[in-house]
Amino acid sequence: MKINAVLIAALLALSSAAAPAAENPSLLQKAHQAYVAAQALEAALNDKPAANRTRVEYVKVITAYQRVYLITPHTGYADDSLLTIARLYEEIKDSADAIKTLKFMIREYPSTPFKDAAEKDIARLNGVILQKTTPVDNIRYWEAPNSVRVVVDVGGDIAFHQGEAKDPDRVFIDIVNARLNSMLIGKQWPVKSGLLEQIRVGQYDASTVRVVLDVGTIDRVTSFTLSEPDRLIIDVLGKEEAATQPAPAPATAPVIASVIPQPAPAAAAGPPPEPAKRAAKTTAAAAAKKTPENKASETRPPDPDAKVIVAAKATNAGTRSLVRSLGLKLSRVVIDAGHGGHDTGTIGPGGYTEKELVLDVASRLKELIENELGAEVVMTRNGDTFVPLETRTAIANQQQADLFISIHANSSRVRSVHGVETYFLNFTSSREALETASRENAASERSIHELQDLVKKIMLRDKVDESRELAQHIERALAARKGSGIDRGTKQAPFVVLIGANMPSILAEVCFISNPQDEKVVKTPESRQAIAQSLFEGVRSYAESLSGTKTAKTQDTKSN
Repeated sequence: MKINAVLIAALLALSSAAAPAAENPSLLQKAHQAYVAAQALEAALNDKPAANRTRVEYVKVITAYQRVYLITPHTGYADDSLLTIARLYEEIKDSADAIKTLKFMIREYPSTPFKDAAEKDIARLNGVILQKTTPVDNIRYWEAPNSVRVVVDVGGDIAFHQGEAKDPDRVFIDIVNARLNSMLIGKQWPVKSGLLEQIRVGQYDASTVRVVLDVGTIDRVTSFTLSEPDRLIIDVLGKEEAATQPAPAPATAPVIASVIPQPAPAAAAGPPPEPAKRAAKTTAAAAAKKTPENKASETRPPDPDAKVIVAAKATNAGTRSLVRSLGLKLSRVVIDAGHGGHDTGTIGPGGYTEKELVLDVASRLKELIENELGAEVVMTRNGDTFVPLETRTAIANQQQADLFISIHANSSRVRSVHGVETYFLNFTSSREALETASRENAASERSIHELQDLVKKIMLRDKVDESRELAQHIERALAARKGSGIDRGTKQAPFVVLIGANMPSILAEVCFISNPQDEKVVKTPESRQAIAQSLFEGVRSYAESLSGTKTAKTQDTKSN
């Protein structure tokens, strides 16, 4: 290998002399051609079984890559070539020349993106036992009206710790057993919002990368990890607007059990809000029944607009989650039409795309929920646009949704497969048992997010339980639809789009668009309406399992 040592020495001598050549377009073109030729030689070598490759053939490929640098060292091909040369030396068990090449590359190209990998390879080739570290490769962020999401791109599984510091206020996240990409050293990202002033990152110690958020007026910061690709998600959340406090009942008002919320005070002009009118009517009706002169009214037919207080049912597992125990309701639902924009999702045999199907079904479901349940609906997308997975749950959290429903169409390599299935996200978690009487909270008009100030957050175990419950209601409704195919059941899986949601969330696979017959059927508006109707029936069934007030009209419709 003396000839190779001589070539390396030549590279060292040429590193400064060849600098002016970088300005010569013809030399740049020659370097490009040489690099392509070297790649072709390497590909031909790799086509042979490893046992049949000779040392002479390896040296030929190494010399071809060295020629790239010798033409002109000031191109983007130079450090790529040197890294490949080092790898080829290692393949023929020439660790000494591999180390020399890597050291040369680090010295001549201190800003190369291969620096971290090269230093690690040098240590490994020298027999140093290294602690496994995960690279931190990039940081990005985007803002929402009352939140900022920061995404830290990493190169594998990580563990992290979150902490706070004062004067000035800041939150830091330490990523352990990690190393910072050299391109990020000293970088800062000014955000200049009321929630987040700037983002900083640095190598805190030999094995810890620290991300620092200089925060403003915030409620809290939450952090969690996602995979495929691996990343750390940091949500900076603003303070919620204070809910209007209900006025105390007048001294002369009849004593009513706490399951009846007291009406909020009316505005200076105009009628009270609709929830207050409902509570007032229920309170008045209850008081009337207790007076002797109205005793006969007990035998009269029920007022069709009268409210019936219904305690929350236990879940299918026989338990009562915190959501049910506190008598929480649905007031806002976020519907997520999967995919969109350049992300078509599955494309059926006839060319019908998943993104088209699920957007149409989502729009129909939105109309049903708004008209039939009176709940507000927010769509993660209303047109053919791409929305990142992290943004979808961020929208749901920022909108303080009570449910998150992601709609998709399934796919299989076996085209005859068909049916429906519904997923929920499951975690390993625990919480202290909270026993509270569900009947006392049965008539609460509060929605899930309205009680954040009281409860701070719905415990993780409760969200898992309620997500499972929601998935079971929707799966039963989907499977009951005529022509839905096989009931493939309720399942749990780590779908990225469900991770990080602060509310019960599910992902529904409404058909197999890879099945030619299913694709043909769902192309019809009638079929898409039927799918939306079945999803709605599942949502309504779940909503009615929560504590709530039902009109007599709803009960009559259900019984017919």
